[in-house]
Amino acid sequence: MKEKTKKLKIAVLISGGGTNLQAMIDRIEAGKLDAEISLVVSNNPDAYGLVRAQKHGIPTAVVDYRNYGKRFLAEVVQSTLPKEFDEVVNRQRIYSGLADGEVRDRLARLALAEQEVLALLKPLNPDLICLAGFMRLISPYFIGHYNTEDRYGIMNIHPALLPAFPGTDGYGATFSYGCRFGGVTVHFIDEGEDTGPIIAQAIYPIWPEDTLEVVRRRGLELEYAIYSQCIQWMAQGDLKLVRGEDGRPQVRILDPEYPAFLEQLTQQAFAR
Repeated sequence: MKEKTKKLKIAVLISGGGTNLQAMIDRIEAGKLDAEISLVVSNNPDAYGLVRAQKHGIPTAVVDYRNYGKRFLAEVVQSTLPKEFDEVVNRQRIYSGLADGEVRDRLARLALAEQEVLALLKPLNPDLICLAGFMRLISPYFIGHYNTEDRYGIMNIHPALLPAFPGTDGYGATFSYGCRFGGVTVHFIDEGEDTGPIIAQAIYPIWPEDTLEVVRRRGLELEYAIYSQCIQWMAQGDLKLVRGEDGRPQVRILDPEYPAFLEQLTQQAFAR
């Protein structure tokens, strides 16, 4: 039986301007998104997204990951690390091609910063963590607090059609490769870099006269609509986790209005 719609308690992690955050806020205030933003956390103290949140009375916090550089790590005693740190190292899939010692150092700095974030989130007990332009990797240590075998608790918006062009510059990579179509992907986070189960995707055309800035603006308009809609589907109980033939987790959207929503998005993206 499908779950009833409930107001999701969400926390949003940002690094910059917070335009996706603003889109969420606007839809919540318009009654189109059944969610409450309990906290906005930024790794960047100068992120304008913090100002956006504060204008709407949403609590904010800053955890500056730069405080956990190599110099800091050299002064940290082993007991400061999470007790499950060795397991975190074994599970990680975000660092490749590095020596074991370098992987451990990077994960240690990441986990120490994440301890601060988790301390802020724990008393709020959010239903969902939303990454909205959060320009930091997420370690298995953080993920383990919100993912279980049958539920994913961290959602992200990526500016490309995954699995193509993972990483931080999806629009630039799509454009420079010469693609005729680009797109955006909403997905859950797992231990890899942009490898978690895909929830929904939307596409836009790239016309011969387009510049990268035009492409980015076109993609962002899709991001604002589809990210909030995916959160709403979760609130409605319209996201179902299943296993594919290869055992990989997949997401099914149960909302009967899903095809109409996607068709409308596509028509808007192709309008000239």
